Amino acid sequence: MKAKAIQMLSSAGLFGPAVIVPAILRDELGASVDLIGLIAGCFAAASFASSYFFGRGSDVYGRKIILLIGLLISGVATLMQFVSLHIGGLAFFTFARILIGFASGIFPAALISYAYHESKGGKMGTFSAFGAGGWGVGNLAVGLFGLFYEQAYLFCSVIIFASFAIALMLPFTNEPKMRVPMFPKALIKRNAPVYSAMLIRHTGANMIWVTYPLFLLSIGATPQMVGIIYAVNSFGQFAFMVMMDRFEPTVLVAVGLASSAATFFTFLLVGSYWEIIPSQILLAAAYSSLYVGSLRYVMDRNDEKATSSGLLSSTMSISGIIGPILGGLATTAFDFKGTIVIATLMTVLALAMFLIALDRSGELYRLRTLFRSQA
Repeated sequence: MKAKAIQMLSSAGLFGPAVIVPAILRDELGASVDLIGLIAGCFAAASFASSYFFGRGSDVYGRKIILLIGLLISGVATLMQFVSLHIGGLAFFTFARILIGFASGIFPAALISYAYHESKGGKMGTFSAFGAGGWGVGNLAVGLFGLFYEQAYLFCSVIIFASFAIALMLPFTNEPKMRVPMFPKALIKRNAPVYSAMLIRHTGANMIWVTYPLFLLSIGATPQMVGIIYAVNSFGQFAFMVMMDRFEPTVLVAVGLASSAATFFTFLLVGSYWEIIPSQILLAAAYSSLYVGSLRYVMDRNDEKATSSGLLSSTMSISGIIGPILGGLATTAFDFKGTIVIATLMTVLALAMFLIALDRSGELYRLRTLFRSQA
């Protein structure tokens, strides 16, 4: 239960402020939409670097030290973000935001590997659900702070330090350590269908998310309502993820990609912030299926648990670099709904590539045989 508590608290503290960052940058610090996208890309670039190196580091040097360092730096960086609202202006705020991005990529692979080891290879959906629940608590809490941005960041730093305190009490016994190449080509090739599908889908998604809070504000949502809308997605993921462990990982990935494309399309149909709620629920189901399926796919197939999950996080971070930059440019050129069309088409492409890869590997044949035997 301690690992799940760390997952929930750290997610709340690190990702809850996502609902207020675009508004702070635009309204308080005068950043343009393009610059907001660039800063989000830098955040993701920092997360990519740390996810890759520290994911491997967890397999090579052990999970405990990586987990503790990551949580401690995350708490300090969030406190710096609090300070940046009072001094330093846009430059210091951006620096603190990038440091949070770096810190957020240090520890998750170590924590996931620990949870997988403790559960003897099961219940990854349940564990992931606590991350989604924490994200929802963070979104809701930060949204309720409204325009009191300083107090929101202070709250987030406190709960991250609480997760660090819990991590100090985790029993790390018989930690597996192994040799892992700095660039594990064989591992990447083995997991390429999931990594490539997640890269394309998430790039499209991040094109939407970079200005999503501003879109919600433009259709009548208050800052508090933006937090509630984000929380619907997060708590929806919590509800859906606990049900995902019973299904085949490859099926979950395919269903997640198809339903993601359908979800993005529904964004084109909304005219007020109330109409976005059903889409948020569908989004929660889509992402739950995609993420749990992808995580189980790479964890079940590889001995290097932290490295493979770290590479999955890095793949998502790469999309977080490319997507916000493209999203800022696309929104400027085509408006928000034009960006949604592009994201939808990208997700359809990701689904097609994933199915082709499964067919070439023989995985589709195996699944068809399995389903016939169970019919």
